[in-house]
Amino acid sequence: MKKQVKNFKQYLKQNYINIIIKILLIAIVIVADLLTKGFFEDKSGKVEFIPGFIYFTFVKNTGAAFGIFPNGSGWLVVFSVVFLLVFVLYDIGNKEQNWWSHTGFALIFAGAIGNMVDRLALGYVRDFIALDFMEFPVFNVADISVTIGCVLYIIYLITYIFDIRKRKKTKISIKNKTKDNDNTSAEI
Repeated sequence: MKKQVKNFKQYLKQNYINIIIKILLIAIVIVADLLTKGFFEDKSGKVEFIPGFIYFTFVKNTGAAFGIFPNGSGWLVVFSVVFLLVFVLYDIGNKEQNWWSHTGFALIFAGAIGNMVDRLALGYVRDFIALDFMEFPVFNVADISVTIGCVLYIIYLITYIFDIRKRKKTKISIKNKTKDNDNTSAEI
């Protein structure tokens, strides 16, 4: 246990600027999500925003993203809490972070919290953004945040995988050059 505490303190010390930026981004997204949900909750009917493209309409979503798993708020809260805990632990243990991972983490975390607050307080998620040009479920700022965060995190994972491959190739190349130099030296 002492080792975990020491590692956590070391993590905080080494990453305090990134942590502050993450916390600020998380707070901004959660506040924007809850304020916009509250504003549109009182509106009835269809409110045009960009005609033919986006309109606002209030919907109570008792399920998960895009209305799947209707009436699943209870277990969705449990799933969200477990997911967030695992995600935070992964983030703390992840030594190979960059802008993509920091921003992706903050956006996913903020969106999950924003929707979880609704589920805990109301028993449903308040959705209000609708697309006029295509058939698509109504969504909210938290959903947008999670979606953008996932895209950024996928970009991070792809760049991380390519970086690992690049490092392995470099190590193999260096080993081969070292062997070649050793063989040349031995021949002289």
